[in-house]
Amino acid sequence: MARVADFHRLLAPRLTVLVTTMDERGKTDVSTFDFVSPVSFDPPLIMLAVGPKKHSYWSITRVKEFVVNVPTEKILDKVWSAGGPFDPNESKIQKAGLKTEPSDKVRPPKLSECAASIECFVEDARKSGDHIMVIGRVVATHVNEEYLDAKGNLKVDVARPPLHVSENLFAFPYVTKSV
Repeated sequence: MARVADFHRLLAPRLTVLVTTMDERGKTDVSTFDFVSPVSFDPPLIMLAVGPKKHSYWSITRVKEFVVNVPTEKILDKVWSAGGPFDPNESKIQKAGLKTEPSDKVRPPKLSECAASIECFVEDARKSGDHIMVIGRVVATHVNEEYLDAKGNLKVDVARPPLHVSENLFAFPYVTKSV
């Protein structure tokens, strides 16, 4: 029987994203998140759950802007590196070898190697248990055309975004079916 404290393992695998932020001094950073979900179509809102001791939490809640980047299997090693501990004397973006480009509407950059990027302004942030739920209003989106189908869906079988199972274990079980 699974322990109640391990409930999140029963909801695996979860989409893993890279969130780019900028602090009050203009320094950019990246963090790996797998507690992320759309929460509204109108207005377009997305939710991240972040630990209040994380550097990304302070950047997101002070600058009030962030970018959710959907990585591909091709950069899994960079995704793992971006999830490492924060060192204020080092850029996790550079350490992971990620390439950035300017966003259209927010100050934090988007990541060039990702399948898609979602630019957000912070709409709300609320404590929920040991995390803070950050609600972002989507203000711009970008998709690498090779990963987009004719209906505007992400071609998950081509992009193969990492799905986090636990610790350093990721899944890539992509078969798409229509019903």
